[in-house]
Amino acid sequence: MIAADPGSFSLGSELTMMTYVERLEEAKAALRQGHLAIDFANVREIDSSAIAFMLECVRASGNKVVFKSLPNTLRGLVSLYGVTDLLKIS
Repeated sequence: MIAADPGSFSLGSELTMMTYVERLEEAKAALRQGHLAIDFANVREIDSSAIAFMLECVRASGNKVVFKSLPNTLRGLVSLYGVTDLLKIS
């Protein structure tokens, strides 16, 4: 986890099947501390596990989490999987 502005945190450069568990643990810890925005600005490598990550963050936060700076490829996956209405994206 990379420090970011108050109330949010930034993910590392990779969110893939290989890093999913680690990133999810970081995100859940940050959510418990009140960080309700997840910033994807530093993410350079993603796969479809990012969708599962986002949905799990929504569940863990009680639908309060906001996702920021999504890469275009991830926006495409969100649309492809039909979960746009389940996620708060800024």
